[in-house]
Amino acid sequence: MEGFPPPVDKRIRFGDGSFMAWPQARWSYNHIDELVPTRSVWRGSGAARVATRALLDFGDIRVETDQGELPWDEALASTNTDGLLVMHRGDIVCEKYFGESGPHLRHLAMSCNKSVVGLLAESLIDDGAINPGALVPELIPELEGSAWADATVRNVLDMRVGLAYDEDYTDPQSDVWRFLQCTGMIPPRPGNETISIAEVLPTFAKRGHHGGDFVYHEPNIFVLGWLVRRAAQKTLATLASERIWQHIGAEHDAVYLLDPSGAETTSAMTLRDFGRFGQFVLDRGRVGGRQVLPSRIFDGIFAGGDQAAFAAADYPTLPNWSYRSQWWIRHFEGRICPQARGAYGQFLSIDPSNDLVIARFGSAQAAPSALLDPVVLPTFDAITNFVTSERA
Repeated sequence: MEGFPPPVDKRIRFGDGSFMAWPQARWSYNHIDELVPTRSVWRGSGAARVATRALLDFGDIRVETDQGELPWDEALASTNTDGLLVMHRGDIVCEKYFGESGPHLRHLAMSCNKSVVGLLAESLIDDGAINPGALVPELIPELEGSAWADATVRNVLDMRVGLAYDEDYTDPQSDVWRFLQCTGMIPPRPGNETISIAEVLPTFAKRGHHGGDFVYHEPNIFVLGWLVRRAAQKTLATLASERIWQHIGAEHDAVYLLDPSGAETTSAMTLRDFGRFGQFVLDRGRVGGRQVLPSRIFDGIFAGGDQAAFAAADYPTLPNWSYRSQWWIRHFEGRICPQARGAYGQFLSIDPSNDLVIARFGSAQAAPSALLDPVVLPTFDAITNFVTSERA
């Protein structure tokens, strides 16, 4: 996309799908608001909250993986890292950008956004606006007769809904790709009618039972978003601004991508603001001595979810994990570390025991972030060991 106008063979567009091709994605994930309609999450009128910088030299770190040891730079490059931010005790100790990324550019967070919505849902539960034991159609009558007809809000929050749905990102014919077209996150195939999320969700049927084993299904994210909008009578962008973004000292507005009806889907934000959100969660909703959200709404997240229910999903790279309130929970060496995880390499890791936040953006060539776990998770462990040792 350099030059004016860019050469035809170098142009990146949403409509023709070129924005998802690789390596074009390394540009488009950092410029998504130039390609599709978005809605702003206002940062507020206050000054940005500037973290103290206490940068460390990570260059000598070695990352131990199952396939052998990797040098620091190779570990980052092999997983197509776009940006990496490490905050320890609220200080920025590492901030790096690669490829087309930069401190002022908003990067797609993919389904890391579900963890933001999960936190908003928990805040509405605390307010009494949502009953976690209520059946979904009590707030969304449009889903009566669908897979969610007898599912509770808590079932949706914890991804324990019995749903007839194929989540195979490696198969372009699977349900997930058809669903993503409805969200406005990928262009519709030629001849396919463009419909919205609210139109497609009622068409999904139930399979099995609710409240059993954990099964990750993308539509649950959007059912939760619908529940939150309906309960609050506000857009996700407005609610996220009012309850989070105006308080964390963000430097930039975040943005939401929109489906054909104007409903928010995924979000994009700068790396520093992604880190600020992580610090907000680590501090249990407290910013600068002021309690923005009640600390009790973080209790369930930091306690973790049902590990036995999660184990049934059989994620080889995620042993002893759980899932709670749209957060992936790592139970590791006696610690409970919530993570937001999104396709193509988006991660936000929160380690309360070590007062550590790791925010990562990426542009991997394949969607499932589990493919990156064999390198990314050991990289996070190497970061933790190095930082806590250097700043003991």
